[in-house]
Amino acid sequence: MNTLIASWTEKSVIQRFGLLLAIISYGLLYPGVMEPIMTLSASVSLFGLKTQMFHETRSIWETVETLHQLGYTAVAIAIITFSVVIPLTKALLIVFTWLKPSPVRWRVIAAVSKWSMADVFVVAILVAFFTAKATAELEAELLHGFYWFSAFCVLSIVSGQLLAHQQRD
Repeated sequence: MNTLIASWTEKSVIQRFGLLLAIISYGLLYPGVMEPIMTLSASVSLFGLKTQMFHETRSIWETVETLHQLGYTAVAIAIITFSVVIPLTKALLIVFTWLKPSPVRWRVIAAVSKWSMADVFVVAILVAFFTAKATAELEAELLHGFYWFSAFCVLSIVSGQLLAHQQRD
């Protein structure tokens, strides 16, 4: 505990703020991965009657499980890597580097931070694709999980940059 307190007092205000943002961002990661991220709906109009053919709401985690069950394990692994593995690896790097600082490790954290937005980018492209192709029969709606995960990503990127701030001078 004394090491942690000593580390806190040795850091600049910018780095302390970066650590606080990192802690807040990791509080957003769990709902970002577990809460529903998107709803896709498809319906067909036949003889003046509209029938819903498909209505699916999933979280990132549920999507990974479904992709794995359907045999798309490589895609599931890629999503887990960018959504869970990289963020948790970054968290461990932050703790280790905070306690045993190294300019190289701070730069690695700043570089890893940038990869967090990959999932948000992919989901945004999917929604853009579905809504661009949308007629009355196909709809895509972003849900709160998307916003939780996006907030995690933005705060994580900012915190990584702030934590590495002193090391760039």
